[in-house]
Amino acid sequence: MSNEVQTNPIQQFRATLEGPMRAEIAKALPKDIDPERFIRTVITVVQMNPDLLYADRRSLFAACMKAAQDGLMPDGREAVLNIYKTKVRDEWVPMVQYLPMVRGILKTLRNTGGVASVDAAAVYEKDHFAFKRGDDPRIEHEPYLGADDPGQIIAAYVIVRLANGEVQREVMPRRDIEKVRAASKSGDKENSPWSKWYDQMAIKGVIKRVAKLLPTSSERLDRIIQNDNEAMEFDFNQRGADASQAIAPGTAKTLEATRPSRLHSIIAAKGVQAPEPVETQADEQAPAEAAE
Repeated sequence: MSNEVQTNPIQQFRATLEGPMRAEIAKALPKDIDPERFIRTVITVVQMNPDLLYADRRSLFAACMKAAQDGLMPDGREAVLNIYKTKVRDEWVPMVQYLPMVRGILKTLRNTGGVASVDAAAVYEKDHFAFKRGDDPRIEHEPYLGADDPGQIIAAYVIVRLANGEVQREVMPRRDIEKVRAASKSGDKENSPWSKWYDQMAIKGVIKRVAKLLPTSSERLDRIIQNDNEAMEFDFNQRGADASQAIAPGTAKTLEATRPSRLHSIIAAKGVQAPEPVETQADEQAPAEAAE
């Protein structure tokens, strides 16, 4: 291996992805996703946000593997790679966190097999919005298109049309969105996803709620929802009643960070620093930019 590959972080990262980690990524990815495309996407994202290379490298590889297992591209649209600081013993260490985004969750929902179409959106104060239940349920939403600010978000909704013609509608008013935010340990932090992408967090909350009502689901969708709950740091023990608004079946507890044993050996072989176990929750987050 050349000195350039050994000393240049992006070349070192590329060599690891395209070399010893490629087989693990290919094994983790769903069959419908090309490993080469996934690896190219990750490399492009890291090149555009080089701070990722100076975060804990093992957490970066682990975040990439989680995205691969979920079948989502960490391209800022389907999922993002966030940088946040975690206290390891007495030192604050920049870590990388994988976070599914609305587009990725919707893509997975559409691919469950029983869903014909799905639409989800946030509702702002100046929008026209009407939601009626009963014998003739329906949702009417006309977004405000004026030049000034549309106001704060007052609700989020999702409409799922199943392959059999059945329609599931769910609306989450702001009071329920706030309950979900309150159940997230990162909800009040300045640089958390809630402070930066409130609309995305609101829409994800209502999608998770409707997922509990659908007759069909998938292991991939359940895993993505659980990974998102983990990234949001939901406190199910202390605020379980609030958090329950956001979760789908089988996701009532957070997952501990999982890293394939083979990945451990690959990282060790490359000489990547492995930090001591994290002793406290993430305290500061700085999500990468995402676009819908």
